[in-house]
Amino acid sequence: MNRIKEAVNELAKWDALMSDGRKEMNKHKLTIQNEAATALDNSKVKQVKFWGDDSNCAIVTTAEKVDLVSIEYLKGVIPENILKDFAKEEVQYKLTAPFKNVVGPLVSGSYTEKKVLDVIGEMNLSEDKAKVAKKKLKGNFDKDVELLKTIGYNQEEAEYWAYFITEAAAWERIVNLMEVSGYEEGTEEFYEALKKLKHAVIVDETLKIGVEYEKEE
Repeated sequence: MNRIKEAVNELAKWDALMSDGRKEMNKHKLTIQNEAATALDNSKVKQVKFWGDDSNCAIVTTAEKVDLVSIEYLKGVIPENILKDFAKEEVQYKLTAPFKNVVGPLVSGSYTEKKVLDVIGEMNLSEDKAKVAKKKLKGNFDKDVELLKTIGYNQEEAEYWAYFITEAAAWERIVNLMEVSGYEEGTEEFYEALKKLKHAVIVDETLKIGVEYEKEE
């Protein structure tokens, strides 16, 4: 009986502590989020890091939330044999992560109508460095920044080019989807379908906060 009483008391104590902890965390998250919103405003990067003592770090990332507005719009643009790979039919349609990865940048405007190779061609790299870039730059911002730093760019330059690589990679995903859906890039039908696709979903950008720290053993 004493063991149960102790367990109940401990449960009540930790539940209260968790509640207080969540309130404190939310207060500090709001402070960081407000600072991040200012730092990210009109910036080419979508992530900012704030450092505390030792290895404590708060990472704030602009995250895109993609929701379906009209399945009929989608059906009018993308053939159903293609759409079934991107939208799951339940009580309501649920868009898959790969599809969100395509239409998120389209609707938010986070793309440039160039291919990754076009951007690399603008970087005036040596032949050897261009080969590395063509092979390893994939549109993953963080990884691309690190790769670009290894071939001679400083942090600011690496972020600049990684930004355009990310947007070009987004365009390539958009083009791939439209081509498998039967549209030829650059045609009137292609751009008309893009307009319809933009009306088929809605994208809300939110700030996602992650925390890194060393756990005590």
